[in-house]
Amino acid sequence: MNYAQKEIERTHLKPKKYSWTSPLKVTYSFNLPHTVYPPREDTDLLAETLLKLGSFENRKLLEIGCGSGVVSIFANKLGWEVVGCDINPLAIASSRGISKKFGIKGIEFIEGGIEPNIDNKINPFMKGPFDLIIWNLPYLEKPNKDELLGPFEEAALSDLGENKNKKLHQLLIDKIERYNALKKGGAIILIHNDSGNGRILTSECRKRGWATREINNKILDNGEKLISTAIWKPWEAGKNISLDQVDSTNSFLLDGDYPIGTSVVTKNQTKGRGQRKNKWTHFKGGWCGSWKISLEDSSPAIIQAKAALAIIDSIAAIISEPLPTFDLFSMSQFSKHNIVVKWPNDILIEYKKFSGILCEARTQGENTKCVIGIGCNLSDPEKIITSNYSEATSLISLGEINEKEWRVILNASIASKFEKHDLFNLEEKSNTIINWWQSMSNFNKKYGLLIGEKPHKVCKLNSDGSLQFISQNGKLNSIQNIHENLNYKWTRLVN
Repeated sequence: MNYAQKEIERTHLKPKKYSWTSPLKVTYSFNLPHTVYPPREDTDLLAETLLKLGSFENRKLLEIGCGSGVVSIFANKLGWEVVGCDINPLAIASSRGISKKFGIKGIEFIEGGIEPNIDNKINPFMKGPFDLIIWNLPYLEKPNKDELLGPFEEAALSDLGENKNKKLHQLLIDKIERYNALKKGGAIILIHNDSGNGRILTSECRKRGWATREINNKILDNGEKLISTAIWKPWEAGKNISLDQVDSTNSFLLDGDYPIGTSVVTKNQTKGRGQRKNKWTHFKGGWCGSWKISLEDSSPAIIQAKAALAIIDSIAAIISEPLPTFDLFSMSQFSKHNIVVKWPNDILIEYKKFSGILCEARTQGENTKCVIGIGCNLSDPEKIITSNYSEATSLISLGEINEKEWRVILNASIASKFEKHDLFNLEEKSNTIINWWQSMSNFNKKYGLLIGEKPHKVCKLNSDGSLQFISQNGKLNSIQNIHENLNYKWTRLVN
């Protein structure tokens, strides 16, 4: 007897009693059929994430796969106008019954989800556009005895036609884009785990031009990590500018009056500059772009760090690997490509430079503008770099890189690190220093600093982004300011 047949038999069993306490300490007790997903740790995480966002009056929320309906009920209590949907009709019946039992009004529960041939009359995405779409993703691997995927869900998700090779989060984005189901400034929140398809979820979203950010998580007793990931269209208030030629993309944004999130890219930058007044030479196959960001409380070092991490995340998305910043294991796996960060602002392939970052700010009166400039050698069609610059290289070693695709992905990655979103004004900062340190660890094993002709070995990255290094006599020293014009250079360490 297969799994679906066993689940069909379970529909005839007596409903099971459950009790769920919301993050606001309100307890709901109810009965559920055995094929309706009951409240569990992932339910708690989704509800806790909603509470973390705060209360929102007159904003519309769609919950995919509402199950028992308790998260939809909780969202309603926070002020959201809620539509809950599920492809299991028993879940919809249960959600309606529980809402009625506790006198909850103003929630619409409808049968449906992301299945491809859904009738538009009951298509939940036609109920939008929504400010927020949430989904506690079902486990994408085969469920175990305690994890439910009933016959209705199995039937609906097994008939995906040409979409059979797509993952559930990809199908969700397809639906949202097809029906314009998100309002401008809207977002998606997905609950997923840190294994299987959960590891690649953020990378695949970035590849489609969607920004992502982990905003909450929970570690279960068995060690499994559940993650609450926000997904949104980046910089919707910004402008995307393309120029055939400009003296400097950074200067272009600093001289103009553009909204936060505006980006400018060019095919030819005539007066590009790098860190410490170095010149950035633009070759055919090169790519230059700048973003205007909100400075707020970020230090120059943290801005450099986030920009560098956005670049290596973008490379991972291009080659369809988990983002290096997903966790330390992903960073370790990504390091096998020998793509490293050289403090503070260079990205190297096989210890040769292919990208540089320049963060600049300009203050006029009480206003300060901040821009991030990124230069990359995407390819080397005329072999100029390969032939004439022994310390430089291009990204072509990883395959052909489409310039338009690169901009889309990098734009999403920059937004993931810097954008202040209205729904979740939570800065992406918790793991920046750790990820930055890990991204440069392979380089620091082979290279040290020459200061006053004396070699020093890097031993620590401080919380302010400065390096701590140890000299030959064992005395600790620290670079206090990343922009300080110190007389140092990198040198190969002697083993």
